[in-house]
Amino acid sequence: MLSFVQSWFVPGANPVGIDIGAECLRLAQVEKINGDHRLIAAASAEIPLKVRGNPAERMAYFARTLKELWARGNFRGRRAVLAIPAGETALQHLRLPRMSDETLQKALPWESRGKLPFDPAEASLRHIIAGEVYQDHEPRNEVILMAAKNAVIEQLLSAAASARLEVVGMNVQPKALVDCFLNIYRRKADADITNCIVDIGSSATRAIVARGGKILFARSIPIGGEDFSRAVAAELQIRLDEARQLRIVLSNAPDEEGDRDGIPVMSSAPIGPTLQSRAIETDGGGGVATIAAPHVAPAQRRHRRSMVEQVVREPLERLAEELTLCRRYHEAAFPERPIQRLIFVGGEARNRRLCQSLAKELDLAAQIGDPMARMSRTTEIGIESGIDRRCPQPAWAVAIGSSMGSLVPGSEP
Repeated sequence: MLSFVQSWFVPGANPVGIDIGAECLRLAQVEKINGDHRLIAAASAEIPLKVRGNPAERMAYFARTLKELWARGNFRGRRAVLAIPAGETALQHLRLPRMSDETLQKALPWESRGKLPFDPAEASLRHIIAGEVYQDHEPRNEVILMAAKNAVIEQLLSAAASARLEVVGMNVQPKALVDCFLNIYRRKADADITNCIVDIGSSATRAIVARGGKILFARSIPIGGEDFSRAVAAELQIRLDEARQLRIVLSNAPDEEGDRDGIPVMSSAPIGPTLQSRAIETDGGGGVATIAAPHVAPAQRRHRRSMVEQVVREPLERLAEELTLCRRYHEAAFPERPIQRLIFVGGEARNRRLCQSLAKELDLAAQIGDPMARMSRTTEIGIESGIDRRCPQPAWAVAIGSSMGSLVPGSEP
């Protein structure tokens, strides 16, 4: 069945991007009209709690639900790009002598043996050459290896086949995210900025460093929203889902007494410490939205928020330390391309205070990555899709990027 997939990095026009997240299944289809992108169809479904921790049941849920979402979303055609779940994708940096691409492909299974969490012989391997580095005074290629078990790919393809979809490609999250923001942040100045996309998911965080459309670094960090929620649940003796919702609500609650019960959020708005004194910039289409907060007294709300922030401090510091190590590795390899901006995406990026804390720890400019920033004025997708255009939508970056990526000429494989 693997032969049916044309490429992990597929050209083409307007396939539907499918993102199988840890907590939600998202489908998005983008088209390009007169140089601008427009979201023409979208649908999503929350993955039940009892399914999330069981890979077999999660895949069965995907197969059952995909067909329903396809009909509900009114997608055009049957073409799709599947984003391999981040939890099923291994990322590994290798420093190898310069060689032809054919020789490199043959060498990767041997070079990656013992460095991946599974046998390379039972996996599909793809790579990106980030650039040339020096090791022991010898020139080497910095190679980013991306691997997924063949069994997982077969399961994804089987689920898509049951929904009668034409899978034209398999994508990986780093490329989907870079493709997404390559199209959104397309001012001339943005082409010369080195971004670190921080994808904070439920079970892990991915750090992807890119300049323009070129990926320079990618790593998965085993710290995610569940770590923060578990800390809160243990401290307050509440259920995990209650702890997660409490964190999100409190993180977006107003600071001052007398504020309305919500917090203004600007699409793609700068949130980092080095941008606090500058005027807020947007990339178009971003309005001010309100994230609802519970109707409780401001003093009580501040007390709750302070308590939760104290409880999650330990996992947050660990995540900041890991991101700092990622930054050091990248900047040691490519000192002429230091990281200049953080872009937060993923489900946990809705937690604005979490993102602010990480930006402060790393002392970098930052913003919430909103894939709808350039499309909200021309998109008529309703809230039933799972997209609320009044708020930034960082959790949709992979699905939208997987659809957008096919529209980017010359994307780096």
